[in-house]
Amino acid sequence: MSNKPTMLWFSLIAAWSLSAATVPIPAWITKRFNPETVQLSDVQGVSERIHAGKLNLTLKDFLELVLKNSTDINLTRMDVYTAADQVKAAHAVFDPAVSLGFNTLRAVSPQVSQIGGASTLSTLTENSFVNYQQQLPTGQTASASFLATRTSSNIQFKAPIQIARTQLTITSKLDEAHIADLMATAAGQYWDSVRARDNIKVLQQTLDLAQKSYERDKQALDLGALASLDIYQSETQVAQRNTDLVQAQYAYRAALDGLRRLIGADITPEWRAAELVLEDDPAKIPDRTSIMPYEEALAAAMRVRPELDAAHRRVTIDDLNARVARNLMLPHLDLTVQAQAAGLGGNQVAVTNSLGITTAAVPGGLAQSLGQVFAFNAPGYGAGLQLTLPFRSTAASAQLADALVSKTRDRYTERQVQQQIVQDVRQALTSIDLANASIQSATLARDLAQKNVEAEQQKYELGTITAFEVLDSQTRLATAESSLLNAFVGYQEAYVSYQRATWTLLDGLGMVLDTPKVN
Repeated sequence: MSNKPTMLWFSLIAAWSLSAATVPIPAWITKRFNPETVQLSDVQGVSERIHAGKLNLTLKDFLELVLKNSTDINLTRMDVYTAADQVKAAHAVFDPAVSLGFNTLRAVSPQVSQIGGASTLSTLTENSFVNYQQQLPTGQTASASFLATRTSSNIQFKAPIQIARTQLTITSKLDEAHIADLMATAAGQYWDSVRARDNIKVLQQTLDLAQKSYERDKQALDLGALASLDIYQSETQVAQRNTDLVQAQYAYRAALDGLRRLIGADITPEWRAAELVLEDDPAKIPDRTSIMPYEEALAAAMRVRPELDAAHRRVTIDDLNARVARNLMLPHLDLTVQAQAAGLGGNQVAVTNSLGITTAAVPGGLAQSLGQVFAFNAPGYGAGLQLTLPFRSTAASAQLADALVSKTRDRYTERQVQQQIVQDVRQALTSIDLANASIQSATLARDLAQKNVEAEQQKYELGTITAFEVLDSQTRLATAESSLLNAFVGYQEAYVSYQRATWTLLDGLGMVLDTPKVN
């Protein structure tokens, strides 16, 4: 046995492999097997804001970084791409399909008849075919091979696509609402961090007051004007306030770590080492003119809140499902139209008849038969009508009833969203009014507590009150300072809630929720 044919076969395979590697691949093939995907984005905007080892932030800067880098927000953005894929999947019924095939059969059979043409008949049959089929957007099915057929149907194929498109919009709107919620929560976390920062200042002031009282008591003790047991009260107060200060400092550090995570400043050692500086002063409250009256604010919220838009669109999906169900319950008439053409080709061998006349051989082949087909030398036509009367459409009736129930449910949901918006706007404005009143009363209480501390200190120096009363007045001052700080921060947080309720929180931040384009 010779190995030459085998070696030649391997040589041909190697040659084909090398040539295939150099053949350029069409762009549509590359795109099909390597579709566009959403890539993991890098953290943006943090490095540019770090100067001299400090990352200075205002609320606007912070929210811009949150919008770009928050992992929760980026995960929310993925939902809209999944919804877009559902639209593509709904187009699957319209995908064309092309099939090509070839088969061959060799048959050898003995002949029992003298007119069989041979004592042993050997037959080779080879068939090649190309078939094409596609569902048209108008509802018809088109298929073609050597026989072309066109049929029509009233089956609803566009409804799933329309529903998927509407669902994509709903998902986009709900994602916007969820992102706004995340942004409002982030803004609240920012102001909580500012509260923790300024609380350190308040506690530092109370510690300084306690320290001064202790130093005066220590001096009085050294001069013999104070009993030795009375110094412990001042020492205890200093130790307690120092403990409160240390706890506040660590609470602030924990709050800053939370802000770092929101803006992605915890990814690299350089960003983690940068000092985070919050520049906003909670006492600088927004101008009252930026807050609309209740009815005006409510009307604006009803126009722009994406949750309400999504609720409206759910009702349109229910209407579409109901229409499809009603169509299935109606009589329908099907029209079938057919057209065909046939061709015959092949080699005709020379034949000598009984009179000795010989018919010459005639060559022919596939080109001959295709020419006859496309010339319509042997055409065929046909048409048909079929009327279907669905006397009992149980499934369609159930589908219609379910669609109507869903519509009622979604309209209740729509009302629920409207009521929630009314409540959001009302509560936000009430919270602003409450915070404003709290600022006024807390400012008065702080001023009075400050004067009381000064008065109690004078009385103590004159010997008319004890050290306990002085320390108690200092404690009340610290409480008043803390209440005023909480009132200012409460106003800022209430204003964030107002902006979320009226959909103005993201104004100027350049929020763009990418919605994939689908055909």
